[in-house]
Amino acid sequence: MRTLCIHADYMEFEVKKPTPMAEQISEGERTGRAEEVLVVFTAVEKQDEGKVVAVARQAALDIKDTAEKVGAARILLYPYAHLSSELSDPETGKEMLKAIEALLKQMSLEVKRAPFGWYKAFRISCKGHPLSELSRQIVGEEEKPQVGGEEKYLVLTPEGKEISPDDFSGGTECFKVMVEKEAMKKEGQLTGEPRYHRLCRKFGIQWEPMSDVGHMAFNPVGALIFDLVADYSSKVVGDLGIPVYTIKGTNMFSLDEAPVREHAKLFGDRLYVIEGEKKDFVMRYAACHQQFAMMRNWNISYRNLPYGAFEVADSYRLEQSGETMLCFRTRRMNMPDLHVICPDLEGAKDWFERLDSRIYEEAAGLGRDYEMLVNFSSKQAYEDNKDMLLHLLRAHDKPALLHFYPEGINYYWTVNIEYHILDDTKRAREIGTVQIDIGNAERFGITFADETGRKVYPIILHTAIIGTIERYLYMLFDTAVQAEAKGSVGSLPVWVAPEQVRILTVADSHLERAREIASRIERAGIRVGVDDRSETVGKKVRDAKQDWVSYVIVIGDKELATDALTIYDRKINKNVEMELSAFSQKVRDEIGDKPFRPFYMPT
Repeated sequence: MRTLCIHADYMEFEVKKPTPMAEQISEGERTGRAEEVLVVFTAVEKQDEGKVVAVARQAALDIKDTAEKVGAARILLYPYAHLSSELSDPETGKEMLKAIEALLKQMSLEVKRAPFGWYKAFRISCKGHPLSELSRQIVGEEEKPQVGGEEKYLVLTPEGKEISPDDFSGGTECFKVMVEKEAMKKEGQLTGEPRYHRLCRKFGIQWEPMSDVGHMAFNPVGALIFDLVADYSSKVVGDLGIPVYTIKGTNMFSLDEAPVREHAKLFGDRLYVIEGEKKDFVMRYAACHQQFAMMRNWNISYRNLPYGAFEVADSYRLEQSGETMLCFRTRRMNMPDLHVICPDLEGAKDWFERLDSRIYEEAAGLGRDYEMLVNFSSKQAYEDNKDMLLHLLRAHDKPALLHFYPEGINYYWTVNIEYHILDDTKRAREIGTVQIDIGNAERFGITFADETGRKVYPIILHTAIIGTIERYLYMLFDTAVQAEAKGSVGSLPVWVAPEQVRILTVADSHLERAREIASRIERAGIRVGVDDRSETVGKKVRDAKQDWVSYVIVIGDKELATDALTIYDRKINKNVEMELSAFSQKVRDEIGDKPFRPFYMPT
């Protein structure tokens, strides 16, 4: 960073026109005048990127020292790009000047800052004494966060008791397994192939061997299931009762952009980094970057809040190759990422509870239940959110495992809940999530105008209500194999079953009637296939059951002249007698308002 300090009798400026990187300003900020002032012309440089805290601290101390030496009554920070040919990105420049301004105010100095990114006219009267003109080059070394203590775990009961995990003996089997895994770091090794892998093969879901480790491929059957779940994730968000803005964006962002770089540092080391011609890029690991990049340019009023921003975003995390799991832990995932933008913390807590309720509701819809691992960025974050958390625990009538991160790291979030199921292998698996974000609105420059027109940073909630698309598939398949283990016939919910109805012919003479019935069922908004192969009826029935078709209808001589049909119902594993119109209505009722897509291959 380069500075030029001029001790002046006065300086006055007037804003003329914005550049593309101009910050938003009010009418009162378009002009300024200061007397008996130390004017600090500043240019933030490329080498300052990623070191804002350290450089700003050193610059503030230097400016304070200079002001005291020359006896200046006040300070005017004035962005002046002409001091350097190696300027930083605009966001770093804005952040640096705001940080210096805040530090000088903390030192009880009177300070004013001229707008960043505007063409301005100015007049200055330099005093002309030996110390009236001083130039500096400031290079700060970024200090590593001072992390105090170690991570800690507690069990919190609905009654408000805090218990060491070693001393807690209650809770469900899932809760006990989660406590052992997270707090006690005890987890046995998997032996043999998980049973849900059989369903992945059945529905054409696999690793792609011609790609990087952890990347999946879906044949037409698997692709249909995937897209139905993605459609459902959008519907869930649309049913929340707030305006939702659905967007589409890119999957890579420049590390030269300060908000992206800082967010990436907080995320950790599981990042895909792409080396470009002139700059490096990070593959997004959630939908945050694209949504935030758009929202910072939106004109938002307090009347618009709360609202949601949503994208089913392809996201990338460099998971260890030995830990990848089909549908559960992948390097490329698809995140139905919703951000709820709230005006204040109280509003955020209210929506946090609503999202928590919906997350549990979605699990219950599949016959599952969750246990909560609640992460806190600090002890203070726990104290600030304890009442809300206890309200959740009492609503669910169950304890939660609390995880406290080491103190001293400036995380952008305060509280994050991970929702776990107990899978077929007796392991706790995270599916849904919700967290409170207090930092990214400022980092990305997202503001709304309050009742007075003042720009305010909102509170942002992050949530994936049904988890990633892949993890929802994991829960679907795990639910099915656990039902099989208890003696039931494995099945998928009718809305997501790739083939909802299959019609089988006894002979070629029945094919025309089979196609007629298929057409009538299809017109009702039901996926139907016709097995017209020259195979025995017994083999066709076995194949339909093997393919997990929800309903199977055999068309023979008896069915040529009547709508009375014998239908195999997979869910109850028996045949039922129904009229065609009544059957179509029954299937439509089961699908309900869930998404529908036609076959991804010929009928």
